[in-house]
Amino acid sequence: MELGFLNAVYTTGGPCACAYLDTSRDTESSERAMVLRRRQICAALTEQGADAATVDAVAAVAGSDRGIAGRHGQAIVAHGGQVVLTEELPQPPERDQATFTALPDLMPLAVQYAPDIRYVAATVHSLPDPQRELPDVLEVAFQAGTWPSSAVAPGDCHRATGSAVGWSSGARHAAERIVELAGRNDAETIVLSGITWARDVLADLLSTRWRRRLVTTSGDGYPPRPGRALMEDTLAEVFQGQLRTADRARLGLFLSRRTSGHGAVEGLPDVVAALRRSHVAALLLNDPVHFPAQLQVDAGAAPSDLPEAAREPYGALSFHAGPAHAAVIRAAVRTGAELVVVPQHELALADGVGALLRYAGPQRTALFARPAHR
Repeated sequence: MELGFLNAVYTTGGPCACAYLDTSRDTESSERAMVLRRRQICAALTEQGADAATVDAVAAVAGSDRGIAGRHGQAIVAHGGQVVLTEELPQPPERDQATFTALPDLMPLAVQYAPDIRYVAATVHSLPDPQRELPDVLEVAFQAGTWPSSAVAPGDCHRATGSAVGWSSGARHAAERIVELAGRNDAETIVLSGITWARDVLADLLSTRWRRRLVTTSGDGYPPRPGRALMEDTLAEVFQGQLRTADRARLGLFLSRRTSGHGAVEGLPDVVAALRRSHVAALLLNDPVHFPAQLQVDAGAAPSDLPEAAREPYGALSFHAGPAHAAVIRAAVRTGAELVVVPQHELALADGVGALLRYAGPQRTALFARPAHR
């Protein structure tokens, strides 16, 4: 998973207000609850010393996602009276939280956005025909997205129609548009559902390349709930436990390098050491993430044996003692590392964290003390 979308947060210089809150709209009292949550978030930021302009900026966007149905959450980062990041969360946080610190913790946001699989979802359904004597009309609704973030931030929903009589003609047109959308969005897979016989005709008309990446399912999934992805429940089932193709390859490389003892590390001290040297190509995290509350490290200068170009991250990445989540995710973002979130039952990592390095040479000794576990 690419983390570049978080970069803007770390260019502000801090301090930043960072808030995670439940913005679900699944009960009749949701709006009243949102007013209370907003008030509590703002009070917490004020108590921690946040300036009034920054608190007001958070308040202005907290709960502004009224067009999204069901359970979901929101992540907000603000600095200097301006919102620098606001993202919808597919799931609400376990509890609302707000901090005003030099280093915002973006780990909960990043983990919720994994595995970041690009897809096109399409479903075939019939349209009611007021002219009953006319043949039934079939419609294909299709949408590109990145799972799971698109569950609450869907793209445009496209449609193509055709007569049920001679459906192959309408299906051919729909297949061409679906393939074009999949290619334009660099999708890894097409997930196709709906009326079985019509779905199968459409599937047969996809190009060979996309038939190899096709997943067919029963059900319809149309229409989507307001502000939610087309076929959301179906997509959740299809992508459960899956990784992006590139991330699966990174995981395989990590395992082979770990076995050989070169080019992969695990455990918080060794991963932090590799991040400080900008050696991490991919950060691996167990889900759920359970780091120590505080990261105890030596916050010394960049090692003198690094080339000048490699020392640049150290000014931004000096690992002072502090929240481990926040420091590790910042380091990954600022050094261009990618993120692979792996269920703990699939691969248990020391301290819940590992790193695939950019090279496969002998490892250096960690510069940091192993933190005490809770």
